[in-house]
Amino acid sequence: MQKKIDINTNVQRISNVLSNQIDGETILLSIENGEYYGMENIGSRIWELLENPVSIQNILKYLLDEFDVSKEQCTIDTLKFVNKLIDKNLINIL
Repeated sequence: MQKKIDINTNVQRISNVLSNQIDGETILLSIENGEYYGMENIGSRIWELLENPVSIQNILKYLLDEFDVSKEQCTIDTLKFVNKLIDKNLINIL
């Protein structure tokens, strides 16, 4: 069962996920599950921020500074996106 996350949760990329930028899109390859994933714009920025341990709250601060989005929508979308990354075993909850 997945641990409940909130804005105070710390997360980080899993080391066996390969990533590369191609035409402005971040492409991921999970060695563990043999799947490719593509991320654009905000998803790519979140992936960059996950290189080192970071709280979701700090991710939100960066996104709110860099993109024209409401705090409420940013929080909802970021938590949903991070949960997908956790479900796909691309990041760890610390």
